[in-house]
Amino acid sequence: MEITCHCDNVRIELPSIPKEVGKCNCSICSRYSALWAYYSPDEITISYAKEKTVFYIWGDKEVEFHRCSICGCVTHYITTPKCDEDMLAVNMRMAENDVLKGIFVRDIDGASR
Repeated sequence: MEITCHCDNVRIELPSIPKEVGKCNCSICSRYSALWAYYSPDEITISYAKEKTVFYIWGDKEVEFHRCSICGCVTHYITTPKCDEDMLAVNMRMAENDVLKGIFVRDIDGASR
């Protein structure tokens, strides 16, 4: 399955449609309004039509939040070497609505951490 940012610059190939996505209420995820699907980085292929993503990193510096440098869509995040876990999370808000309808949304209380 492939999802793209609004301008089709960033294309993310997923191995399958996730069975669930995480909706985190931490200070950044709530602002992004993202629905995260979690994968190992080697399961995902990310390609760019024109420009690579740019990223924002803050706080504990364990996660890079990537966005399209053209349309600004938050596309994914990836953990850094400071994190204990090697993970890539894809923002499923980029998927079509008919795909999202069938996916369970799990609330994550990231604000309490």
